[in-house]
Amino acid sequence: MNRIKTIETNVIRKEMLLLQKECSSKNDAINSLIEKAFDTGLITRKEPFMEVVLERETEIPTAIGYEIAIPHGKSKEVKEPFIGFLQVRNSFQWTEELEDEVRLVFLIGVSDKNENNLHLKFISQLSKKLLDEDFRQALKEVTEVEKAFELLTTINSTIQN
Repeated sequence: MNRIKTIETNVIRKEMLLLQKECSSKNDAINSLIEKAFDTGLITRKEPFMEVVLERETEIPTAIGYEIAIPHGKSKEVKEPFIGFLQVRNSFQWTEELEDEVRLVFLIGVSDKNENNLHLKFISQLSKKLLDEDFRQALKEVTEVEKAFELLTTINSTIQN
């Protein structure tokens, strides 16, 4: 199975995969992933990164349909690029004004010096993979981090520098 190249700093890490979480709001979901990123040393400070991600959400909400949201932020707080995955037990409304329900959340963090647009490459590959209904269903049903990791690393076979 292909993996993201080492030069990409292994952006998908097992410790950034959260399964069967109880979340009831966008802020709750994003905060859970940011807490994990901070605890694993991927970001230097939580609050400034949260502000960047939420500011991006005010421009255009990142719920893309299929019960999926892909919030992201470019910040000097990001020490290493990362992709966090959060699977919630019960879907919730991502944005008050919109009807999008979300159950799978992918948080992408990159340095503000990110020159190779890793986050855009991943969003593109993820969007293509998520057209596969079986893949989406597998992500909703997975209960083991190892299996979630295997599923998610199939996305990155074409993410390269």
